[in-house]
Amino acid sequence: MARPESGGLIRWATESDPAGPGSSRITPVLLGRERNLITPNWLWSPEQMKGAFGLLDFGSGKTSTKARRKVVDLATGLRLTADPEAVADGSFIYEVRYRKNLSVYVQGAYAGFNLGRASEHVLISGEPGRVLADRPETVSIVLGGCNGSNRATISTNHEGRRTAFQLGSHGAEGTVEEFIVSAGFDRRLSFYEENLAYLAATFAGNAMVHSPESVRYSVVIDVPWRAYWLYTLTAMQQEQISARAYDRWRDEVTWRCRLGSSRTVDVLRDVLGDRFDPGQIIDRDELEPLDQILVEMKPGRHAPALQELVNMMRNSGDELWNLILDPELRTKVKFAGKPLEPELSTVQELCGASYVVAVLRRMLDGAVMSVNDYVEQTIEHFVQEWTRVLTEHGKLTFRGGSFAVYPFSHFVPQELGAVMYRKDPGRVVTVNDRLGISGLHYGEWVDPVDLLPESYLR
Repeated sequence: MARPESGGLIRWATESDPAGPGSSRITPVLLGRERNLITPNWLWSPEQMKGAFGLLDFGSGKTSTKARRKVVDLATGLRLTADPEAVADGSFIYEVRYRKNLSVYVQGAYAGFNLGRASEHVLISGEPGRVLADRPETVSIVLGGCNGSNRATISTNHEGRRTAFQLGSHGAEGTVEEFIVSAGFDRRLSFYEENLAYLAATFAGNAMVHSPESVRYSVVIDVPWRAYWLYTLTAMQQEQISARAYDRWRDEVTWRCRLGSSRTVDVLRDVLGDRFDPGQIIDRDELEPLDQILVEMKPGRHAPALQELVNMMRNSGDELWNLILDPELRTKVKFAGKPLEPELSTVQELCGASYVVAVLRRMLDGAVMSVNDYVEQTIEHFVQEWTRVLTEHGKLTFRGGSFAVYPFSHFVPQELGAVMYRKDPGRVVTVNDRLGISGLHYGEWVDPVDLLPESYLR
């Protein structure tokens, strides 16, 4: 239930259940007329905040003013069939961060975004007003996410125990401590994956539905496929995984990517209705040139060095990859005030580069809007930086720019600093709702996936 009878919106805090190991619970949080913490990391306010509030200093409110202005720019640029000032409703969800000394500060603001029946909060990276200034007739939307989660991605050692080695979103670098005999996934999509599909696809589809029919969209499903194969590279080099386990892992990843892509497309089809066109969907893996070498990879000396893979991408005949991997150009791209190293040195960097290339490729044709969860904000920085470097040095001419929209998840971990991928509550949780806010019974067992359709309205 997204709008309880008492008024306001419901968001959910997820947490490990103190009643027992391995179990989880969800707590509804009513977003009404009063400011309140959804979790220690997220503060709801029905209006813009300025000055001091407890230990937080919001200053002049510049952060939230900018966030709301970008919502108006997005609604205007996409020519949404609603008043841009009404789409930006004036409420905010603030991201609260904690320093090592436990002092707190405001990292950013998610501005209200009302469209149709949907009430969302979004953080926009980049400038949609500039990207959409000429009211483009073609817009690409890039959707993607990680496979599995801390609960759904499973590897076991030679004793049959689950290993500490997590074949997850951050891959595996350094020494592998345990020999891996099996790696794969829980058969069902995890709650993290289901939630992300609804979060991103519902927002994207809703924007498409409320755009003029003259605006043509293409939707790129960017699911890490061969990138996930690569997450075993260190284990293969160190002979800490069997060939059989690696082959199974590739099969599992391939199956998982298809399952996740299908789920996202299903949500889009449901949102778009008669406006859904299968021809709009583009499913592409930027690391496809590595297919043969990764399929044939074996433990030990038959496992390639990372640099060998980088060189294969550099020499694949693809202009974008050649530029992204050019040592001289890389040193002109800055992150946290420092230039990138001339050569990639980790699997994560190669996989991150594949996402950057996916977005830049669409920019060659026109405007691009990426829709993802907030943990991907760092990658969007690299998209912007590479756009600047390639343009300034006359390497490419883009027909459009890019920006990213991060809708606020309606389900967020209660634990300080946690992200859903690492704190997936699982598919069976207890409802912690003593006040009857949600309409569910206190202590009731539910699959949180069942709550998603009514949580992400459109």
